Amino acid sequence: MTIAPAITQRFPELNDAQRTIIGHLGGPLLVIAGPGSGKTHSIVLRALNLLLLEQVQPKHLALCTFTEKAAFEMRDRLATAARKVGYVKDLSDLTVSTIHSFCNRELTQHRHLTELGHSFDTLDDLTQLLFIFEHFDTIVGPPENGCFLHRWKTRWTAIEGVRRYIDKVTEEVVDPDQLTSSGDSFLVAIGNACLRYERALLNSNRTDFAHLQRYVYDMLDDSRTSEAVARDLRFVLVDEYQDTNYIQEQILIKLTKTNRNLCVVGDEDQSLYRFRGATVRNILEFPQKVPACSTVKLTTNYRSHRAIVERYDRWMASADWSNPHGASFRFDKKIEASPTADHPDYASVVAIWGRDRRDEATRLADLVEFLKKNQVINDYSQVALLLHSVREDHSHPYLDALHAKGVPAFCPRARGYIRDNGDP
Repeated sequence: MTIAPAITQRFPELNDAQRTIIGHLGGPLLVIAGPGSGKTHSIVLRALNLLLLEQVQPKHLALCTFTEKAAFEMRDRLATAARKVGYVKDLSDLTVSTIHSFCNRELTQHRHLTELGHSFDTLDDLTQLLFIFEHFDTIVGPPENGCFLHRWKTRWTAIEGVRRYIDKVTEEVVDPDQLTSSGDSFLVAIGNACLRYERALLNSNRTDFAHLQRYVYDMLDDSRTSEAVARDLRFVLVDEYQDTNYIQEQILIKLTKTNRNLCVVGDEDQSLYRFRGATVRNILEFPQKVPACSTVKLTTNYRSHRAIVERYDRWMASADWSNPHGASFRFDKKIEASPTADHPDYASVVAIWGRDRRDEATRLADLVEFLKKNQVINDYSQVALLLHSVREDHSHPYLDALHAKGVPAFCPRARGYIRDNGDP
């Protein structure tokens, strides 16, 4: 473990686990990072440490994360930290992006290795649906016995449904030809729809987010093209790894197959995007899929009140996370509050319950009103309410109770917006 003196001097508050991450110079690394533990700070400083020690040049280093917003934030934090330690070399060649953006860059650069033509277009979520609508008769075809593809009764539900299956088939690297020979009528229909969709994309020189990744995966999987795609990268650092899907995992592993300098950072407790294809198995099974990887756990929470951290840790530890069929569903870890933080003495964790949902909502509104009147909060925007669902039957009792107290509230997708004057 080696850390550049400029980092230890300018960031003396680093804990031992963070120093271990930053000083890791080579080989695979898995970082299990609890909430508020400084994981992004650690990965940014590790990248900067590699640059300061001249282990890698900026153009050979890539940092990836889940969203564009997070990528922009990571880029800003890296630039700020670089100025702080006096790193003056040009960072413009360093890649900081989402995995989708990274794949788009690689596909643009190596388009000649694919069937795509010059200046191909990439469909986003909306234009992908419109593309299927435009080519509906080709991709989906006419209904049989009142259902499209043996499942959907209306054209739009068929468009949304087939899009989900196309993306899933692509992201799970399933060969559509296997579906067409499965013998199951629905799978056969989906497999043929996938093949027709792919032909329609090529004919119009377009791709989508899932197929961006599939093109890069196929290039990395082919010995004739893999070196051209992976040759410029020496280190790959990935944040929010618990939110990656199967094809993203495979792309990252194949990119670093030769040098094995893959660092993934995440927390299985914070896996939120399974509805978009992410699988928590990627982080849970990383030690098995990338042998001889080092593992570091960031378990000190610097963000939350001690009582919140303790309640969270007890609640998570109360469940049975064992898995008789493979890796445990949770890494063994104990999340602790910062021992040096000053935590005010107030009721940071409370429980509210009522006779029914409306009574509970009224009690919640009373609490919010109390917090504002007693200046515990300065503005109602400092309160967030997380619900099982924001559909009307779940959210409206709470919106109504807050309205009755004159509390302005905004509930996305609930068809309800309560303005400052209390009028819906």
